[in-house]
Amino acid sequence: MPPAKPRPAILSNDAWLVRQALLMTLLAMLLLAVFENTALDLSLQAYFYDPLLGDFTLRRHWFFERVMHHGLKQACYVLLFFATGVCLFGIRGKLDWLPRRDAWLALVGMLLIPASIALLKQFTQRHCPWDVVDFGGYAPYVGLLGNLPDDIAQGKCFPAGHAAGGLAWIVWAIVLRESKPRLARLILIGSLTLGLLMGLARMAQGAHFLSHTLWSAWWAWALSLALAAAFYPRSRKFALPATDAGSAH
Repeated sequence: MPPAKPRPAILSNDAWLVRQALLMTLLAMLLLAVFENTALDLSLQAYFYDPLLGDFTLRRHWFFERVMHHGLKQACYVLLFFATGVCLFGIRGKLDWLPRRDAWLALVGMLLIPASIALLKQFTQRHCPWDVVDFGGYAPYVGLLGNLPDDIAQGKCFPAGHAAGGLAWIVWAIVLRESKPRLARLILIGSLTLGLLMGLARMAQGAHFLSHTLWSAWWAWALSLALAAAFYPRSRKFALPATDAGSAH
């Protein structure tokens, strides 16, 4: 019986995680530089706002509300239910392509990404576009690092929660990175595309600014990387496959 193909040394994973951490740092700096120093959020959002109507034209449009909002949300819940079942099979050791540790990473990531984004919304105090003065609301537009006036009620719109339904799958790109790299790339592209599509749909309705969705995507990938670092500790770098010389003793 031929020996099982060993997994790549964890040292390569460490190097990859370091590169990803540096990339995420640069992306965070770019997002802050753009959205804290420009009016890009407001400029883009203005395309969807009708001053004569005093509201966002697509806010209650049936396609955006029933399909893009509630429909996609329910579809993500259903897919999450089935994916959870797949992970449970992996945790029980019934799937050769999904080892227990990988299954746990996928399960925790899928659940923690949307849950953590929902939790962050309770503390970031940022408002939805339809609550901002520029679009008929009551609150000033405030960047991520800005402070709200004391007499303004706190908002609960940042980061974008709806997009999290699509971005939750991004953790699978890390889980399958070594065993199925082509599928991992497809999942990464698909998850980002779905999450951004869901976020942009809500942006058109006045529920989120572009920055809300982009920060949700950043958070989903950053959290997935942090979980990967936790599930695959550096100590595993010493668990290198035995060489032929070593196995002869």
